Amino acid sequence: MASSLSPAFVLINYHSEFAPHKQIIPTLNWFDETSSGGSGTFDSWTAGHIDADDMIKDLVNAMKGAMPDTVTFDNYVIFTQASETANPVPVAAGTLAIDGTLSTPGWYKAVQGTFSWRTTAFGLFKLVLLDFASGNTFDKANSVPGSGALFDMNAEVVSDMKGWSGRDNGQPHGFISATETLNEKLRRAYRMT
Repeated sequence: MASSLSPAFVLINYHSEFAPHKQIIPTLNWFDETSSGGSGTFDSWTAGHIDADDMIKDLVNAMKGAMPDTVTFDNYVIFTQASETANPVPVAAGTLAIDGTLSTPGWYKAVQGTFSWRTTAFGLFKLVLLDFASGNTFDKANSVPGSGALFDMNAEVVSDMKGWSGRDNGQPHGFISATETLNEKLRRAYRMT
């Protein structure tokens, strides 16, 4: 199934001063084995295992550079899914307590940042961040800069040493775009006129 979260995924809980948010990111297989972070391991694209806690924190530490300092990534829960149609089962969890780093984020209330990559199976891998720091621009980016938050996020997402996966079970490979827009559902929830 092209849109399945099987075999595993990570749910990241975070919040701004306006609301709590959740982010779901598909991964390769998860293993219940001893790890330094205490949350098991994931398969990596190099056929080895990587500490799950380290992999998640590495990506969050990259994403924090794109978020206002009023946003906090609180915690994560790892789920496995035995088949494409099976119910997800929570298998591990951990604390993050990682704050965004931008003290001058520009417009961010109800802003959605969407980062897209093509997978090796020709599907999509996306990261979506809410109450995202727009920097007061809504211009689309079609390439990865030589430094900064997008550079760091791209390095984590496409790394052969990590286990991030598209819903098509392909490896995130080629960056497509980064876009910012106002999220209309959040605008209504925040009672913005």
